[in-house]
Amino acid sequence: MNKPSNFDNFVDALAAELIAMPDDQVLEGVDMAATESRAQALLKSARTAAGKRRMAAARAGVEANRALSDASSHQAGAVSLDEAKRFIAQAQNDPRFTLAARKLGEMPPEEVLRLYWQMKRLEQAGKDDEA
Repeated sequence: MNKPSNFDNFVDALAAELIAMPDDQVLEGVDMAATESRAQALLKSARTAAGKRRMAAARAGVEANRALSDASSHQAGAVSLDEAKRFIAQAQNDPRFTLAARKLGEMPPEEVLRLYWQMKRLEQAGKDDEA
């Protein structure tokens, strides 16, 4: 184990002293109302910024899903539902793909086509990696 340095010992002692010190001594000469007001303003701006980041991330996710859905619907005309089902059924025996047990007859058509295009993208990515 590493032996603590003198600096680490100093910081630990200073922190322990501050923790043990009464609040009125630590805050001596500080305007409590102004300090509380600044802290509330900081918290409010942090909440607002976090909310904006979450909203931006959610919008980006929605846009990505919309773009994927649009691409799938454009591509959906290029392949028939039966063709997609045949490909998925064959892929269940292909070691390149790991598929959960699915009953293709019970899947909605849009889910079959989404899965088909997802597998096609994976297949293309594998070919690109090999090249």
